[in-house]
Amino acid sequence: MVSLGKQTLLQLAFFIMAVSVANAALLTPLLLDDKHSHNLSGHLEFLTDPTCQLTVQQVVDRSDWSGPVHKQVLNLGITKSAVWLRFFLTNQANTTQKFYVSFEYPVANSVTFYTKSPSGFFEEQHAGSTIPASGHVVPDRHFLFPLSIEAGKTVPIYMRIQSTSGMTIPIRILSDHALDWKASRDHAIYGALFGFFALVLIYFITSGYFLHRATSFWLALYSVLFSLHMAVRAGFIHLLVPDKLLGINSLLHLIIISGLYFAGAKFFRLFLSLKDHSKLSDTIMMVFQYLSILFALLALFPNPFLTAVSLVLFVINPIFSICLAFYFWHKGISNAGYFAVGWIVAHFVSVYDFFRINGMLSYPEYNEWLIPFSLLIAFIFLSVALIKQNIAAQFMAKTDPLTHLANRRKFNEVLQLEWNRCLRQNTPLSLIMADMDYFKQYNDSFGHRTGDQLLCSIAEVLNRYTQRPGDLAARYGGDEFVLLLPNIDAKSAFNLAETIRRVINNKKNQRSDNNVTISIGIATTIPTKENKPEKLVLDVDKALYEAKHRGKNCTVVSTSSGINMPGIL
Repeated sequence: MVSLGKQTLLQLAFFIMAVSVANAALLTPLLLDDKHSHNLSGHLEFLTDPTCQLTVQQVVDRSDWSGPVHKQVLNLGITKSAVWLRFFLTNQANTTQKFYVSFEYPVANSVTFYTKSPSGFFEEQHAGSTIPASGHVVPDRHFLFPLSIEAGKTVPIYMRIQSTSGMTIPIRILSDHALDWKASRDHAIYGALFGFFALVLIYFITSGYFLHRATSFWLALYSVLFSLHMAVRAGFIHLLVPDKLLGINSLLHLIIISGLYFAGAKFFRLFLSLKDHSKLSDTIMMVFQYLSILFALLALFPNPFLTAVSLVLFVINPIFSICLAFYFWHKGISNAGYFAVGWIVAHFVSVYDFFRINGMLSYPEYNEWLIPFSLLIAFIFLSVALIKQNIAAQFMAKTDPLTHLANRRKFNEVLQLEWNRCLRQNTPLSLIMADMDYFKQYNDSFGHRTGDQLLCSIAEVLNRYTQRPGDLAARYGGDEFVLLLPNIDAKSAFNLAETIRRVINNKKNQRSDNNVTISIGIATTIPTKENKPEKLVLDVDKALYEAKHRGKNCTVVSTSSGINMPGIL
């Protein structure tokens, strides 16, 4: 039995050795031909180092390498272990060629690159998002390690990776031509993106300042943080930050992500007016908003709750807000459609990125463009949504929401403009003020909804008779309306007022056989520097009071208008 056990162990040992030899044999060198860019699919092995203490010489002697990896990008998810990589490159050219090993995950904390010198010792180059790059590393948003290979030679390459932002390992081997093309492409695309974002940001800030809209400021903050997030993920931040401050890169990225979700939730709540439409939804989004702060605090001190909070913040929050945005779109909330499209693209990428960082989804070749693309789409649609909302807000700020006539604020602005124009041209300016008779009793008898319908029908008549350039019909307040008529004298204004009064008088009450009646006051003046438009408003108000005093359903012209025209009963 003992000899049988020993025999079994020996067989198992030989089997393990055979598998190791077979795996080593399977790792074929990557043949570098005339192509300008190569990936390592089928030519890469990896080894995890939970202790993070292994040296390059120790891993060379290890037999427990995994591979070859047949994916274009190795993605091991979040791990505290260091990961070692091994691959072989063969120069098939007839002359010594220079290549660049491009590690294209710029948020990796440290990337160490080992090659053997002619004397047989390993030479080291290093770079990373939190450590200064060594002298030979090419300055770039990615980590570029230069490598010269003699004609026909095969060289072994070892790399050691540590990353707290997910162990994603995209590597390409580039020629000088590919490197130049990559630099030109990056400058063109990212230059255009950041330029566009800067212009949009200027609009957000200026519109927020002049329109006094907090929504614009929060979208501006959201846009800045989203752009910074893209800059970190694309590798631009580590190029700009001084070497002495690279150690805080991870903390900076954490603050950016936390602020991004905080500002995004706040903008979401304000833009869709959640508190007005659904207090429960607003409360849920507020919880998500402040959860982003909790996430930042938990991330500083790793604990078991971090994964659960991350899942809620980066998966449940985006899915809930996307569904909510489309629900409001379905309900017909103004501009919710543009908002929903912009929101879903950015937050779909957020959900994908969470699962990719945790190793549950692969890292496609185009992955590095997902965040810039989502940011561009989000900016376009959210900008359109905000612009349309601002235009609507400006319109509603000067429009009566019931009758859709100009409101008192708009009337005061136009009155001043027309006053100044008539002053320059020495032409008359007439003002008609109309007030419905017995409107309070009508409201009390038939209800406010019926009263609102009557106001709208009166507004339609007034709007019909103010079609010239400069004419303005406005709801002055309650059941009072005003008509501003530049270049109209008192007699013409009186004739127009009488026409309007008769048209309205022919309307029948919906709930009784009585006709609708209005009282009208008129004031006309030729503006002078000594007078103010407020005097015209005061005169027309007195004329309206006189019409009411005379028994209603009549038109009275102010005596200051310069003509003597009795009211018509």
